[in-house]
Amino acid sequence: MNKKIAKWSLEDIEALYHLPFNDLIYKAQTIHRENHDPNKIQVSTLMSIKTGGCPEDCKYCSQSIKYNTDVEIEKLLSVDDVVAQAKAAKDSGASRFCMGAAWRNLNDSNLSKIKDMVKAVKSLNLETCLTLGMLKKEQAESLKECGLDYYNHNLDSSEGVLQQSCINENI
Repeated sequence: MNKKIAKWSLEDIEALYHLPFNDLIYKAQTIHRENHDPNKIQVSTLMSIKTGGCPEDCKYCSQSIKYNTDVEIEKLLSVDDVVAQAKAAKDSGASRFCMGAAWRNLNDSNLSKIKDMVKAVKSLNLETCLTLGMLKKEQAESLKECGLDYYNHNLDSSEGVLQQSCINENI
């Protein structure tokens, strides 16, 4: 995992945003080659640990309760079920295991179980990743402390809506 963290100014971000597409790809490939073996591919497995019933209105998503997608609503899986799938993923060559849940945000009553999942998957020598919607700062810190490697927020939105969402949520 690359631990180098860049501090970006608004001017840096704007300059990157306005680069021609091929120049952006070239810069990304250069940075990738400086930090990783360019010919190595990481296998990552994504598992839905809580399927269906999400209250959000993401029109592209089959997990939303707002649309008739025939996705059956399932409760949060057990730690044992997640570990069994993580073992199978590792046996198939995965080095990262991502767990996703169909809900708007993680509630505190599920936090302990999610942390147990992260610890159990980490014990298999897999990188851990979560995508659980919005988190409170304390939840994010707690997940980091228990060993979480990556968090994917899925900020999928138009530029205007995303900007307003980030302001409203103090991101």
